[in-house]
Amino acid sequence: MANKHGQTLDITLARGELPIGIKIAEPPGVTSDNLPLSTWGASYILANELHTLDISAPSDHEHLQHSSILDLGAGTGLVGISASLLLKQNAILTDLPTILPGVAANISVNAPVLSKAGLELQTGMLDWTDPSSLTVYSPDGVHAVSSIILDSHKFPVILAADTVYDPDHPALLSSTVTTWLARTADARFVLCYPLRMAYLDIIRDLWDSLGESGLNCVKEGQRQGDDPSWDEEAPYEWSVWAWKCERAGSEGGKG
Repeated sequence: MANKHGQTLDITLARGELPIGIKIAEPPGVTSDNLPLSTWGASYILANELHTLDISAPSDHEHLQHSSILDLGAGTGLVGISASLLLKQNAILTDLPTILPGVAANISVNAPVLSKAGLELQTGMLDWTDPSSLTVYSPDGVHAVSSIILDSHKFPVILAADTVYDPDHPALLSSTVTTWLARTADARFVLCYPLRMAYLDIIRDLWDSLGESGLNCVKEGQRQGDDPSWDEEAPYEWSVWAWKCERAGSEGGKG
């Protein structure tokens, strides 16, 4: 398994510029499936690839007042924090309730750079088996404080890293993405995962499910982990998805 524990990770946000250091804390006692909170290789790869993927964020007044980025299975929050700084947009980083205190801790430890950019990040819980409900949590990630109404808010950018490892994930993830992705031509879903042999059928099912749900892959690529400490022999694959032309702007909801 490929992961790193608490430290500062260098993330490139623009071509030709020096990387920015994003601090990652991993508070003790934060676990999921008996695994401690840690940053997985796909998160690091995706965070560093985002600036190459031509993802745009809306500049209209409505989205400046709300979060434009939704991070699914945020883990330590590295991808969501990186995307927020890159796109200069607010974000909601979601995961299981047991993980949210760790996500909140990393938002807090990076507060100086986020505040300097005028950004506000929140944590939240989104149940993939019932994706119509998105619950926002307190700044410490402990208490539910509000719910986001589906019909009044959707996200132009949705991200997911290392979230494909169970046979149920393709249907659940595609349903969640299509529920919350804004119905606009420039809305994007971006994901990344290691191409482990054990999960290739699951990844294939995910691609099929996303296509059947009205999305089309517009860009894809692979990258080998260039840091041996990630301990992952398989390459990482990332892909960018957009609504098929006939689906953008349909089926209601604000973009």
